[in-house]
Amino acid sequence: MSASELEMSSVRYPYRGRIFHVEKKSPGIWVVLDESHAELGTLIRVAPEGEEHEPVFGAVPPGYLETLHEGSDWRMLVASLINESLDAEPASTGNQGGS
Repeated sequence: MSASELEMSSVRYPYRGRIFHVEKKSPGIWVVLDESHAELGTLIRVAPEGEEHEPVFGAVPPGYLETLHEGSDWRMLVASLINESLDAEPASTGNQGGS
């Protein structure tokens, strides 16, 4: 998948046995959604061209105001947002066990 695919309104993103979506919100801004359409974070275009002559993107997890990761491989950045969300799921259910 190339960066030009992001210009479509929605891109299916199969990952870790599930289907996620990268939906364009506005020029240079995409939201990463799970199957239930819950937002897992935002992908933004930081620069139209970086050192490798490709667009530079940034991953903004929920609750953050700035990019946590940046790079030209938007797929890796989307995967990082998904991983952070999926890896946090068990913790978000709360630990009901004693100490």
